[in-house]
Amino acid sequence: MAKTPPFSDADSMRLQMALRQTGFQPGRPAAPARPQPVKAKATPAEELLALKRREWLLDVMERQRALSAYASGLLTAENLSGDEFLDNFYAPGRPVLIKGAMAGWPALDRWTPDYLAERIGDAEVEFQGGRKSAADYEIRKDRHRRRAPFRTFIDMVRDGGNDAYLTAYNSARNAPALAPLHDDLGHLDAYLTRAPGMVWIGGAATFTQLHFDLTNNLLAQVTGTKQVILVPPSQTGRLAHHRHVFSDVVDLTDPARLAQFPKARDVPRYEVRLTPGDLLFIPIGWWHQVRSESFSTMLTYTGFRWPNAGHESYPAD
Repeated sequence: MAKTPPFSDADSMRLQMALRQTGFQPGRPAAPARPQPVKAKATPAEELLALKRREWLLDVMERQRALSAYASGLLTAENLSGDEFLDNFYAPGRPVLIKGAMAGWPALDRWTPDYLAERIGDAEVEFQGGRKSAADYEIRKDRHRRRAPFRTFIDMVRDGGNDAYLTAYNSARNAPALAPLHDDLGHLDAYLTRAPGMVWIGGAATFTQLHFDLTNNLLAQVTGTKQVILVPPSQTGRLAHHRHVFSDVVDLTDPARLAQFPKARDVPRYEVRLTPGDLLFIPIGWWHQVRSESFSTMLTYTGFRWPNAGHESYPAD
């Protein structure tokens, strides 16, 4: 058994200094705890002033960022190492488009509607259905859960439209049915753990309304193309944010919605066209909307090598 090293005079001195800094006096009883004053509840006027000050601060920070095209632009990177990703994008919460990291994944060539239908067959899957009949299909996701054999689902989305979409929200239910597709995928070990991604499959014109997520997300475009619009978190006050993580603006490309919410017209935005093999890092809190331009397959990854737990403290109510 190893012996504990002797406690030196220098160690004793350091301990005494540390205790004095906390107010401890040897030989003297501890002072009774002083009652803490109870803070009065803020009035509505005080809460409004505090909110205005936060909005002012965000505006100032955004204007400061806009002074530099490099600081305010959406960067595209290739051969991005894990350390570079962490230091320049993940930790600062800055989006980035990453090219080439999915090179060699068989899925990039294989995941056509015919291949997917043959590979998955008639296994039952869950998807979001009946979307075109309801404006609030994103908020009422549970109401739009549907089930069908996978071949049937593929037939529903071949010709496009926003009515049926297999999304990340259906991921847990679909894991067993879609397991045969895992062999077509590679790994992104520079950025992620080996936790599986969440699959999206849909036709042209599928649309995800303007919202932000409660986790950092890495979108991995497999087949097809998508148009993504990103807006910084600093613009939240202009985006009519009243319901969970969604904006009442819904679609920043819709003139009718912008006429209804004019504050959203001039928000700084970044438009990205995702093509097969592209990765897009969307930091937590960044607003985004996504529209498919063709039959499209994509994965969303949240299993980063670094903490990704903002959702746990989100004030939902």
